[in-house]
Amino acid sequence: MKKVSMKDIAKELNTSITTVSFVINGKSEEMGISPATEKKVRDLISKRGFNPNSAARILRTGKSHTIGLIVEDIGNYFFGNIAKIIEIEATKNGYNVFFSSTENNDDTAKQLINKMRNSSVDGYIITATPGLKDEIMKLKTDNVPFVLIDRLIPNIETNYVILDNYLGSYNLTKHLIDNGYSKIGFISILSEMSMMMEREKGFLNAMTIAGLPVSSKSMLKVQFEDTEETVIKAIKKYLQQHPDLDALFFATNYLGVMGIEALQKCGLKIPDDMAIVSFDDNDLFRLLTPSITVAAQPINDIATQSIELLLRVINKEQKQAKTEGRIIRPEIIIRDSSPKKKSKV
Repeated sequence: MKKVSMKDIAKELNTSITTVSFVINGKSEEMGISPATEKKVRDLISKRGFNPNSAARILRTGKSHTIGLIVEDIGNYFFGNIAKIIEIEATKNGYNVFFSSTENNDDTAKQLINKMRNSSVDGYIITATPGLKDEIMKLKTDNVPFVLIDRLIPNIETNYVILDNYLGSYNLTKHLIDNGYSKIGFISILSEMSMMMEREKGFLNAMTIAGLPVSSKSMLKVQFEDTEETVIKAIKKYLQQHPDLDALFFATNYLGVMGIEALQKCGLKIPDDMAIVSFDDNDLFRLLTPSITVAAQPINDIATQSIELLLRVINKEQKQAKTEGRIIRPEIIIRDSSPKKKSKV
């Protein structure tokens, strides 16, 4: 059902939007609107189920006090916790949050931005999909407040809060190398997203500096859209094709979870047969035996800084044209899955 607007109410009564606005704001007598006209407006508002409160607030303040949060997957550990903290911080500041997931689909992301614009959100926090450049440029051109989180869009200056993915990946790889592992497999997704490219770059550079060879054949990349079953089968096949590997680096936590299952299906024990590390933490990694070494994203910092930066732009404490970027350092949490390698007798 189409959402009823103030324009619809005015059109049906053959009156002006201004008249409807004055009635909604309780200014009928002050503005010389007759009791009969006021009654007609209020009766139609009630009949059509129009919510005048939000409309009146937008008219008075120019703000809806709502924020659009568009992330890859609200069910994901990282994004779910980001959303929770953003909602808490937004509520403290008198804002509501609309949540939506893109599943990394460009068309879905574009539709969500348009729907939220039609709902008059005051600003956005967006995890951009690879093909969202035109929509982000339009938001920027139209001076719509927004902040990008988790990943950037190349060649566009925006407000953003991201993780230093390169540093986290480099340090995680170096941890394995320092503990004696030299044949390290890298498992990621096929993606041109900035954070995934930086994670791969950090891994490769750490290996190169240590003088350890890496070829494209020694890395596995799966499709983001692949089912869990498909990914597990791909990792199993990869392990069978590379029996000399002594460690695995999973570029995302969900790949890490699937990878652990693949290792179990192959009869390989962690860390006796294979050390593993994962980029991004997960409750499961902490609770498993052995627990899993990770590069953890400071979720609280990312969430609070993104909502704080957005509200500064919305409240005109910072000009939208004057962009600000914040890069947060990940934390390497060393657990039981990557001990010093035992020399084989």
